[in-house]
Amino acid sequence: MAVTGGKELAARLNALPAKMQDHVADAVARAALSVLDDMKRLTPRDGANPGPHAADGLTVIYSENGLKAFIGLPSDRLASDYFWFRFLDGGTKGGTVQYRKAGKPGKRFNMTVPARPALNILSRAVDANSDEARRLITAAVRKAMNGA
Repeated sequence: MAVTGGKELAARLNALPAKMQDHVADAVARAALSVLDDMKRLTPRDGANPGPHAADGLTVIYSENGLKAFIGLPSDRLASDYFWFRFLDGGTKGGTVQYRKAGKPGKRFNMTVPARPALNILSRAVDANSDEARRLITAAVRKAMNGA
């Protein structure tokens, strides 16, 4: 029995991963932006502080192929510049903290930190958007498979 259409089928199957990757990368971007929007909405702003707020540093960085999204403060520079987001997200025990300022080696400073409950900003944003992210990615894979 002769098999016909093998070349066309092989070409379609070989093209599937590249097409699927593009569709899924778009879905990942939409899902990541939804999580980022919720994180910014859940992050409190200090009205008495005229400087930068923790929400100002929140962003998304994508992997080269677009299939991974690093949400929040994804670089060392952002994590350093907006370090207090960590305390908003995870809470603080409270008490006196010793620290050193850059450019003043050896000199120690004390600061009293109030006890604050964890706001769990990242986990709440992810939980709120996980079903939608799953739906977007599933639809993207389905669309890529049907179009192949």
